Amino acid sequence: MKRVGITLLAALAGVLSGGAGALACEGDKCANGLAYEAFGAAPGSGARPVLAVFVHGDVSAGGPADYMYNYARQFAAGRKDVVAVALLRPGYYDRTGHRSAGSDNGRRDTFHSGNNSAVAGAIRELKQRYGARSVVALGHSGGAGTLGVVAGNSPGLINGLVLVSCPCDVAAWSASRGRRPGAAQSPGDYLSGIPGGTPIVAVTGQSDDNTRPELAADYIAKAQARGLPAKVQIVGGGHGFGGALAGTSMSALGAMAR
Repeated sequence: MKRVGITLLAALAGVLSGGAGALACEGDKCANGLAYEAFGAAPGSGARPVLAVFVHGDVSAGGPADYMYNYARQFAAGRKDVVAVALLRPGYYDRTGHRSAGSDNGRRDTFHSGNNSAVAGAIRELKQRYGARSVVALGHSGGAGTLGVVAGNSPGLINGLVLVSCPCDVAAWSASRGRRPGAAQSPGDYLSGIPGGTPIVAVTGQSDDNTRPELAADYIAKAQARGLPAKVQIVGGGHGFGGALAGTSMSALGAMAR
């Protein structure tokens, strides 16, 4: 009985802290095993909305990964026929305790093939659930790495792409961080799968010493060489999502959500 009591207390502590014992996603807040929050048009409303997907970074310091919730809410406000979804990547949780299935891999090398496939499956399911006429997506840091791969590996699923603080060349990014490349897939390797005409905007802070501006610039140069309507915007600020980085990124996404 004593051991059972200790186990129950540990499980309860996990739920309260939002850690490994957090609640799995379910029902209308779950897509392909991934938890999400949605704002704007409701499923079955008869509208054919634009689906705007927001994907967070690695949140390497730990804790909830729900900082994109407020941005998704802001994006949906005042826009007709738009549903904005903040999606939690595999293994991540929010401050209410809802958690996506899968593993965050210790919050390193998080955008590997299994996790990227899970995100692609969730976007596909959400598109069907909301009857969306198109999908635009914004990813920050590791979320940008994920979406860059998904856009090329699932051609036509994403119709407009904003990559913020993107580790778009994983080998170069890892080297700049003094690491060996892990299991993460590199967006630059999947450019050939992105359909022609798909707009891409890469936004990076000029003081970002994590995903340095040249990573975005090199990726966009390669995208342009393939004839894609792509541009890079280097703005004030560092790596964290906020300020000019968030404002420029949201504006770029808004221009695509039509």
